[in-house]
Amino acid sequence: MQARAGRRLSDRKRDRIIEAGRTVFLDEGFGAASMDAIAAEAQVSKMTVYRHFRNKELLFAGVISELCRRIVDDDLEDLLALAPREALRRFAERVVAITFARETVELHRIVVAESRRFPKLGRLFYQSGPQACIDMLEQYLQRHRPRAWSRNDARRHAEEFLDLIRGYPHLRLLLGIVERPSQRELRTRIDSAIRNLLAAMKAGAA
Repeated sequence: MQARAGRRLSDRKRDRIIEAGRTVFLDEGFGAASMDAIAAEAQVSKMTVYRHFRNKELLFAGVISELCRRIVDDDLEDLLALAPREALRRFAERVVAITFARETVELHRIVVAESRRFPKLGRLFYQSGPQACIDMLEQYLQRHRPRAWSRNDARRHAEEFLDLIRGYPHLRLLLGIVERPSQRELRTRIDSAIRNLLAAMKAGAA
């Protein structure tokens, strides 16, 4: 019982550190952010921050991982059990909600701006965010893979699906050309991506 209580306390501290990291990164950027500032924001010691995250890059990766975790959260098995049309819509809506959120866009801009000075940052961002989402969808498609698909086809279609729901609206948002796309535009993109993937699955099963 005491050990479980200790783990819960540690988990709560980790959550506070991630929340504080997101706040400080958004306010100051990656390069200017310090572990001291993050510790102060989280109201923990710097030693506690380092106990959970060995360096600033891994803490940034933790912030991105937490955003990605919200897309599927704790119900991945439930998602895997759904029929393709419903599963893809639920997954796409969560991806869009997180990807087009203001704080996610700002964190993405930080990565683009800082990755030249901090080369590991881009790789960590990709692995913790986009790569994790691709892996989730690929896992679903592997389970529902048509006979004609190879294992590589499942991954390719997962990447294409995510490309379609983001598309140029996401690039324009990153560049500050437009504000967030309308819900109608995003729903249209989701509908189109689902139709394309279901058609590819049907063709593969023929």
